[in-house]
Amino acid sequence: SPAAAVEQNTAFLPFQIIAQSVDESLTAQVDDSLTSVLLRNNFLMLDRMQAEDLVDYSKWPPDTRALDSIAEATGFDNVAAGSVTIIGSQISIDIKVYDVLNPENPRYFYKEAGSMAELGMIIDQVMDEVISYAERDQFIGAIAPQGNTRIDSGAILRKIQSKSGQVYDPAVLREDLKAIYKMGYFDDVQIDVKDSDSGKIVTFRVVEKPAISSISYSGIDELDDDDVTEVVGMKENSILNPARVNEAAAAIELLYKSKGYYNTTVTPNISYPTPETAAVRFVIEEGKKIYIKEISFEGNNSFDSDDLEDVLETKTKWFLSWLTEAGLLDQDKLEQDSARIVAFYNNNGYLEARVGEPVITQEEEWLHIKFIIEEGPRFKVGTVNLEGDLIS
Repeated sequence: SPAAAVEQNTAFLPFQIIAQSVDESLTAQVDDSLTSVLLRNNFLMLDRMQAEDLVDYSKWPPDTRALDSIAEATGFDNVAAGSVTIIGSQISIDIKVYDVLNPENPRYFYKEAGSMAELGMIIDQVMDEVISYAERDQFIGAIAPQGNTRIDSGAILRKIQSKSGQVYDPAVLREDLKAIYKMGYFDDVQIDVKDSDSGKIVTFRVVEKPAISSISYSGIDELDDDDVTEVVGMKENSILNPARVNEAAAAIELLYKSKGYYNTTVTPNISYPTPETAAVRFVIEEGKKIYIKEISFEGNNSFDSDDLEDVLETKTKWFLSWLTEAGLLDQDKLEQDSARIVAFYNNNGYLEARVGEPVITQEEEWLHIKFIIEEGPRFKVGTVNLEGDLIS
């Protein structure tokens, strides 16, 4: 709820003090004045010793890395860092409030006075403004992507949790940024946040990956080009997604394995003819066919392995395999063979027989296949009775 958002969401650092002489008394006076204002609003100032561990006060204001450290240490999303400058009788206070998610655009506050007697008063005044800014209910006035030309904005917005009108939550926005990046279509995603009368204007600035200008292959000799293209599943003019390119290479290797070329390797190469386009080339090394040397069974207590092997369409290599292609692994046939074994058991009364997925192992230039069987109980047919009129 909006009320829940009005909690301390800002880390208030002790002031940097710039004066001709800075002693413990002046430091305590400044810290006490700041602490007093914050306590009236149920806020706390970061302990000066802790702050000095997180921030180098000789390099002011804090850089982005220091802001991140403060946010991580405190759990707050904003950091207020200011300085008190005393030159003669003149006093000035400068404060910047940083949104850690967008540190390049801090909100600036300034007050000045003519005597040290007014120190407490101007700290009070400037901090009231800072706290008013930090406490206000922060809503998202508008949220949209920018920089996308080929990816629809609606597709991006459907990936994020933050919506216009919701409470502004940098933690959620950081998760949204990750979700957009994980879409795989962008080289870079950044968040830009600006204040407006209607609330925070949140923009996800994206840099799209190039479009695929061409897809080509080298090394295809034993298979049809169309079969390889079908398993790749990518098209020209689509957005380059390196993860999908790697998946396509794995799919080509799997296709070759299903045809007996178990040692095939596929290397995807991506080049960039222009900054906006990418050329994808799959370099294929087919290797030699690898044959099945042994087919074995596990769990077949009721039938010999020879009886089961007769049921299979998959065969081991023999001296005429070069002519008939017997002994080559065909994944489709192998899956059907599992069903054939189950049917064989069913026909012999084992109605609950199960066959697991065949286990395929490779040893040098040979394949070994094992079928693991759960036979289950055997059912027998009881007495068969015929009733009714018999036709003679």
